[in-house]
Amino acid sequence: MPGEPDFGAELRRRRENAGISLTELGVRVHYSKGHLSKIESGQKAPTVQLARLCDAAVGAEGDLLRLVADGVVAGAPARELDAVERDGWTLGVTPGGAGFFVPGGEQVPKETEFGMTFGDRATYSGEVATLAGMFWSRFETARRLGQVAGPAVVLPGVIADTQTLRGVASNASQEDRPVLWRLAARYAEFAGWMTQEAGDDRMALWWTETAVRMAVLGGDHSLSTYALVRQADVALHAADALTTISLARQAQFDERIPARIRGLAAQREAQGHALAGDHVACRRALDLSAELLGAAEARDGTPELGTTHTPDLSVLVGGWCLYDLGLPAEAAEVLDRGVARFAPDAHRSRARYVTRAALAYGTAGELDRACELMTSVLDHLHLIDSATIRHDLRQLTQVLARRRNHAVAREVRQRLVTVLRTPGGAPATR
Repeated sequence: MPGEPDFGAELRRRRENAGISLTELGVRVHYSKGHLSKIESGQKAPTVQLARLCDAAVGAEGDLLRLVADGVVAGAPARELDAVERDGWTLGVTPGGAGFFVPGGEQVPKETEFGMTFGDRATYSGEVATLAGMFWSRFETARRLGQVAGPAVVLPGVIADTQTLRGVASNASQEDRPVLWRLAARYAEFAGWMTQEAGDDRMALWWTETAVRMAVLGGDHSLSTYALVRQADVALHAADALTTISLARQAQFDERIPARIRGLAAQREAQGHALAGDHVACRRALDLSAELLGAAEARDGTPELGTTHTPDLSVLVGGWCLYDLGLPAEAAEVLDRGVARFAPDAHRSRARYVTRAALAYGTAGELDRACELMTSVLDHLHLIDSATIRHDLRQLTQVLARRRNHAVAREVRQRLVTVLRTPGGAPATR
């Protein structure tokens, strides 16, 4: 828009005014200093995702984001997005047996045993409602699989289905495109979550931005707000309290956004305040989250955004916050009550909160209960291979290491070390 400042120049101005070095900004937004330097000098254009992260990092309160993302933020008609609609995606295998995924426009590894670019020419001439119903069923199956298996098992099929839907949507009639793009967006969002579980935060954010663009093409602008919740989650697991809070607050500004999304955002804000040690702000955000989630309604019969395998989510997040607020005994009591209610096959979700409960118990000096809880999920930890859970596992090994005279603690710690050394491998042995 005429008269508006250039994004790169405005980013540099706000960054310098905030006293943030380019290196520090890179740490906060998970991009290299060299890449950010090119953004500031105008040699590269920022993505919407990067604009959001930089906006939060320098406290621009949406001003930076609006310079590049008016269409997504304000709900303007979707622009033609070549990267989403036409660039080929490639899945392949290297000679060593490792799989890879390469988005359109990036170079396929030179040493490639097998590679296939697919989906962009996919067409479907039947009833779109039938196709969508089948893919929603596959989506729910993929989410259940994600509870019992690791990203290496889940992601290839999810990526393939996302690309197939992307191709079908691109080639569909104007009338049929929206439902297909919205469906593809949900697949892409789930791929982002599983990629984060695999430990690749940057690619997780790429998937999230791709999901936002697909959703916009489908007429759904609420996913752009949910993307802020996902980005806040990445910042939370990187222990970046300020970025977590800023992103989560941005996701709560618009009351037209579904209550569930704003409720999940309030939870992330609470967790950010807990990391920062702000008891009052944390409690306030938790209360708001409970109110919003209580008022949330299901949308069009489609699967809910966010976790659907965690009972008493508000209670468990509250217990999580208590630990970060330095109240491990209180946290352990709350979390212990909550983990008893998980479904038998919700291995990933249960392991996340059992690990945090065990960490709370161990920190509070209750080693017997900490070890008992961890023993119940140790084999599952290998199967689900979660990078986000490993952060708490590392802390727990340090807690247990301080109690060398506790025989069971020594045994559990050794098994945890094995889990941390061999992600995605066979179950830990005694």
